[in-house]
Amino acid sequence: MRRTHMLWLLLGLPGLAVAKVPTLALTSVHFQVMTHYRAPRTVLHADLQAEASGRSPAKLAAMVNQDVSWAKARLQSVPGITWRSAGYQTQATGQTDAPWLVREDLAVQSPDPAVLLPLLGTLQSRLHLVGMQYAAPSVAIHKALRTAELRGLRRYRKQAQQNCTALGYHGARLGQVFINTNVVPLARPMPVMALAAKVVPGPVVGRGGTERGRVVVEGNAYCER
Repeated sequence: MRRTHMLWLLLGLPGLAVAKVPTLALTSVHFQVMTHYRAPRTVLHADLQAEASGRSPAKLAAMVNQDVSWAKARLQSVPGITWRSAGYQTQATGQTDAPWLVREDLAVQSPDPAVLLPLLGTLQSRLHLVGMQYAAPSVAIHKALRTAELRGLRRYRKQAQQNCTALGYHGARLGQVFINTNVVPLARPMPVMALAAKVVPGPVVGRGGTERGRVVVEGNAYCER
């Protein structure tokens, strides 16, 4: 994820203003500062797939739809679980015995893995469990990112003054300032999954870990005597 904002779009930092580009030839210093943020991965995401192959696309579609309807009925029975259709496709396979393939993907998530995991064990009796992973809630990411942006702006303004002071100037006016956000993936093992032979227990997945990112504030300042 990468975002760029002009400084004047950020209203959360009192007293911070952008100077107009001076008409006089002043000393300009270009620099950047960096801040980091983190948010715990607490939401469990699972990708499920209903699939059928054979000779009749219509019959295959009916089979897939039946499996998906069955899965949705069980998902609805458990509070706190959300899901959406992640794609539907009918394609020719080129195989003589099964020339057609029909597939529908379901994306399921829950902030309570202890509730979702046993249900996944049940769903695997008719759907394929393609994969699982943890993610940080979007609200937590937004809050952590916003805090890092404001912290970076304060650090940037302080650094501007320090840079100009080091050059023998007494004041600093900010020029253009950009905020670049880059998500830094956390190095961690892939989730460990075990297919369930029975309805319960469900698959086993490792801990979620932490989502980390960085905010780079970059631009220039004009030094004044």
